Amino acid sequence: MATFFHPQQNPHTNSTSPTFSPRFIVDGCIPDLEITSADAIHFHVHRERLLAASTNAFGGLLHGPVYVLALPEPATVLNVILNVIYGMSCLPNSPSLGSTEAALDALIKYGVPIAQLAQPSYPLYELVRSYAPHYPIEAYAVAAHHRLEELAAAISAHLLAYDLSRITDELTIKMGPIYFSRLANLHRSRMTALRNIVLQPPAVHPTTLMCNEHSQRELCRAWAFANAEIVWNARPSKDLVHCCLREFSKGVLNQRRRWRHWSQTFLLTPWSRRSCMRRHPYNVQTAV
Repeated sequence: MATFFHPQQNPHTNSTSPTFSPRFIVDGCIPDLEITSADAIHFHVHRERLLAASTNAFGGLLHGPVYVLALPEPATVLNVILNVIYGMSCLPNSPSLGSTEAALDALIKYGVPIAQLAQPSYPLYELVRSYAPHYPIEAYAVAAHHRLEELAAAISAHLLAYDLSRITDELTIKMGPIYFSRLANLHRSRMTALRNIVLQPPAVHPTTLMCNEHSQRELCRAWAFANAEIVWNARPSKDLVHCCLREFSKGVLNQRRRWRHWSQTFLLTPWSRRSCMRRHPYNVQTAV
């Protein structure tokens, strides 16, 4: 359990991290190691906590009795590193994607296995995933570069409308051939799934007062025209399909209830199931 004190209680607020201050108490223990960032911000932490998280004595820096460390990372990066190690959320500090990427590289350098700390519900997972809505391809490349399977799969759902031809050589190299192939395969599988789904016309049913044989033939004919438009304009994103279906439904107002049920059951539900990559570490071509 960590205990925090208000920054105004710290006389060194201007040069000391407000979170990792001398009064940052964890499990009843006060800090016994002071780390100084490249921009002269001081972080007070617990030596044993860093050693427990690292497989190489924090890059070999904690082999002996050390009480002060000067690290080359700036405070924004070091703050992410320490929050990840202590299992605390990084989101309140809103670090940039560049700072987070630098922190991942530094964690590896200091012997902290990031794959274990990037599982769902962990702070590192939530941090990298938070970039997906605004920087989806960049966040995906970071997750792919570090082989963070769960993260890459989650972020891929934000890339359904992304034009893969816009991916730069730099990003392609960063994510590597396996994860680039998975992303391309997700787009291909979505298109294949869409074509397979829309080829199924609305099923006929016994005639009723509200829907006779003539009405059903009209519905199937209208669906055939809408089908051609959907396939012609299709993209892997969800929005286009919903838009086409809305336009089609305007032409079948007298059967709106039946159409809504059919489109939800046989089209939109199967389509939504193919909205992100399936996590499968051995078959990199698999997508849902």
